[in-house]
Amino acid sequence: MMCDLLTDDESIKWASAKALVMELGFDDDEADKVMQKGFGWGKQDYWRNEKVREIPDMDEIEKRIQFIESLGVARDKIDVIVGKLPEILAMDIDGVMKPAVEHIEKNFFMKRGTPAFAKYVIRVPQALGNTIDCEGTCVGDCNRCWVRV
Repeated sequence: MMCDLLTDDESIKWASAKALVMELGFDDDEADKVMQKGFGWGKQDYWRNEKVREIPDMDEIEKRIQFIESLGVARDKIDVIVGKLPEILAMDIDGVMKPAVEHIEKNFFMKRGTPAFAKYVIRVPQALGNTIDCEGTCVGDCNRCWVRV
């Protein structure tokens, strides 16, 4: 299905990234669905047209996986996070994920690398994509707001 929409070079990149996603524990169809949602090929609930039909890069996905591992999450649990929040495969580490981790540490009194932090991220992966804290003044970007957590 995806091959029909992509150029040859894009198909190769997609297949490489898909192989990495499948290593996390997704089957062929699940990996395509996760990548489609993660890179803006479908509903734009999270991205709101920031990412539209991007071609995933295997090295960039690996960087995100390694970042999640650096938080204390075992690699064999990352599929749970990606399954709940496929967009994490394409999130900006420095601009979104690191500030979210700092917010969690400061406001939820957890330290990265601890079992409690890892369990929290597995249970509430959308916290790694939160960028807004309305604190009573709604800006209408609920899919990225700390108020939901």
